[in-house]
Amino acid sequence: MTVMTTAHVRQIEALLSHDISGVVDAVVTTSRDDAGAVAFHLVVGPPDRPRECDRIEFTLDPEHARALLSGGPDRPALVPCRVGVEFGSAR
Repeated sequence: MTVMTTAHVRQIEALLSHDISGVVDAVVTTSRDDAGAVAFHLVVGPPDRPRECDRIEFTLDPEHARALLSGGPDRPALVPCRVGVEFGSAR
């Protein structure tokens, strides 16, 4: 398990402090396993050409999913997750 230090938090906050330069079409779905972990499945790209789409999945342990959902506008949550990426052009 990775421990997030104060330096890690500051680096992440710096990355999040500016707007993303571009926006693309995507679809997100979720699933939950028997242990309560939550997975988000993100398909990025043109929906009419699924083989060209990139796929991203990130999974949160149950306690991290709860922390993420309990955060508010004045209290953004910063939680660890596991990420998988598959690029459409690689297939």
